[in-house]
Amino acid sequence: MTSDKARNRELQLNRLSKKTLNFFMWVFRYALIVTLAFMILYPVTRMIHNSIAYPRVVGMTGSMWVPAMISFDNFRVALAVMDWQSSLPFTMMNVTVIMLLQMFSAALAGYAFARLKFRGMGIIFILVLLTFVIPSRFLFLPQGVLFRSFDPLGLFSFFGNGPIVLFGRPMALFLMSGLGMGIAGGLFIYIFRQFFRGLPKELEEAAYVDGSGVLRSFFTIVLPMAKPAFLTVGTLSFIWNWTDPHFFAQFNPDLRFMSLRIQTFDLITGGTPRIHQYMGMARTAGRLSIDVTTLPPGNPAYDAALMSASTFVSIIPLIILFLIVQKQFVQGVERSGIVG
Repeated sequence: MTSDKARNRELQLNRLSKKTLNFFMWVFRYALIVTLAFMILYPVTRMIHNSIAYPRVVGMTGSMWVPAMISFDNFRVALAVMDWQSSLPFTMMNVTVIMLLQMFSAALAGYAFARLKFRGMGIIFILVLLTFVIPSRFLFLPQGVLFRSFDPLGLFSFFGNGPIVLFGRPMALFLMSGLGMGIAGGLFIYIFRQFFRGLPKELEEAAYVDGSGVLRSFFTIVLPMAKPAFLTVGTLSFIWNWTDPHFFAQFNPDLRFMSLRIQTFDLITGGTPRIHQYMGMARTAGRLSIDVTTLPPGNPAYDAALMSASTFVSIIPLIILFLIVQKQFVQGVERSGIVG
C-alpha cells in the first residue's frame, strides 16, 4: 500500500510538473509572439500616427500615442512636395522596365544553371551568390567607374567613337538589370534555378527528341510553367527597386524617383526651410491650399511627421500590389524552394 501511494504521489507530481512546464511554455510562446508583433507593427503605427496628427500638436506630450487633433494636412504637404502627379508615373514606368529586365535575365541564367552542364558552372554560380551576399554598396565604386567611361572590350574606341558616358542616365540602370547586376540580381537567379530544378525533365527531353533546341524548349515549355517563380521575382524586384534610394542615387539621381523625392524631408540637408521652399512653389502652382506661414518653423517633430506622411504615400502602391498578388506570391515562394 505504501508503495502504491508513493507511486501515485510520484505520478501526480509528474503531471503537475508537466502542466507547469506547459503553462510556462505557453506564456513564453505568446510573450514572444506579442514582442515580435510589437517590433513589426510599432514603426507602422508610429508612421500612421505622425501622418494624421495635426501639425500644431506633433511632438506634444498629450499626442504621444493618440493624436490630440487629426488632420490630413501632412498628406497634402507630402503630395505637393513629392510632386505626386509626375513622380508616380515616372517611378512606375522605370521600375516596371527594370522589373521586366530582371525577370528575363534571371530566368535565362537560372535555367542555364538548373539544366545545362558546362565547365566552371560551380565557380560561376558561387560568384552569382556572392553578388547578393556582398553588400551592394561595395560594388557601387567599380560600377560607377565602369559607366563613367563605358567601353566594353574597347569596341567603341575601336570604331573611333571612344567611350560613352552612361553614368546618371537611365540606360545604366537598364543595362545592369538586363545583365543580372540589378538589385538582388543574384538572389533572383537563385530563385529561378531552384524552381527549374524542381520541374520534371521528361517534357524537355521529349521536346529534344522531337528536334527542339534548348531555347525553344525554354520559351515554349518551361516558361509557361514558371508563372509562380515569375510572380515571386517580379513582386520582390518591384518592391525593392521602388523603395531603394541608393541604387538610383548612384546611377541615375533623378528626383522624380519617389524614393529619392522622400530625401526632400531629410532633416540634415535642410529640414523645414527646404520644405517651405518646395511648398511655396507648389502653392504658387495651385496644387496646395494650406498656408505655408501657418506651419511650425524649425520643428524636428513636424519634419519627421512630414517624412512619415510622404513614406506612407509612397508605399500605398506597394500595399495595393501585395493585396492583389498575396496568395499567388506565397504559393510562388513555397514552390521556389527558398523556404524550409
